Amino acid sequence: MALSNEEIRKIVEASYLKADHKFEYPPVCLEISGEYGNQIFSTLGNFSTILAPPKVGKTTATSIIAGALLTGRRLSNFIPSLPKDKKVLVWIDTEQGKPECIKTIQSICNQSNGNKTDHPECLQFLSLRKYGKDIRLDVIEYIVSNTPDLGFLVIDGVRDLVSSINSEIEATIIADKLLKWTQEANIHILTILHQNKADANARGHLGTELMNKAETVASLSRGEKNGNRTTIIEPKFTRHKEFETFAFTIDNNGLVHDSEIKSGYEKKSPTVDQLTHHQLEAVVKYCFSNVKYLSYGNLWPEIKIALGKIEIDFGDNKTKQVLTKLQTDGYIVLNRELKHYFPNMPV
Repeated sequence: MALSNEEIRKIVEASYLKADHKFEYPPVCLEISGEYGNQIFSTLGNFSTILAPPKVGKTTATSIIAGALLTGRRLSNFIPSLPKDKKVLVWIDTEQGKPECIKTIQSICNQSNGNKTDHPECLQFLSLRKYGKDIRLDVIEYIVSNTPDLGFLVIDGVRDLVSSINSEIEATIIADKLLKWTQEANIHILTILHQNKADANARGHLGTELMNKAETVASLSRGEKNGNRTTIIEPKFTRHKEFETFAFTIDNNGLVHDSEIKSGYEKKSPTVDQLTHHQLEAVVKYCFSNVKYLSYGNLWPEIKIALGKIEIDFGDNKTKQVLTKLQTDGYIVLNRELKHYFPNMPV
């Protein structure tokens, strides 16, 4: 239904901004601690995304986040700070059956109070697996609009809100809904999405759209330290200063121990697709700091040197893959007549 001119006029007037506009920064609801201080992970009025391949601990990591937010105390490296009037956390699961959902709830309870059956007062958990995407969207809309003191919403299985992850139209609709829900209700939404099996990218147009619009995108992977499996959490994209990569290990009782986290882990060499926006930007700035263009034969060795400057040691083949990624992602452009590469960003 088209808007009337009067309705459009009201939107225009409400959307004007000026340089002297008074505003408040959105309240921080979750930070991540590190050696160089705490960094913002999420704020009210925004959404974030966790990316991971299957079976690396997405639900476990999110249950730790939930436990921290529900108790108001640090768990692993997560430091919660939900306002007093935003203490309710709603978890919506679209993938698991009820038995698996109960296990997730028990994990959250365990992280919160050490008792698997003591359900936190401020936790609401819904299983929507048996419903279609339209009903799921209606339920989320209802929850966002009708839950008093809602501060944090987890959507475990955001892919199940669309018919196809490769539909640009559906991806845009979901991203717009996330932006609308978070701003209008002043909440934070954490979405969980699978990565491609072949690389570290989010799946489909939906993944691309979420990564473009999210406040923070974190990726999960598996590591090993002293014979124990760990879940490694790394920043992929963020609007804030990047938090430091960290890992956690769960003991036989399902609890996290700070001593194991602080002992560290051997960090894996990143894949080309795991390079962050800031890293790629730094590479381009280094390569073209003193020249306007470079040929292929001169550019990839410069990329290798630039990667070394940010402590990434790639061989020749992976370095050439970085060159391809820089071109594909629009950081550099190729003049095919001159056979020279030019930066496509300020240097």
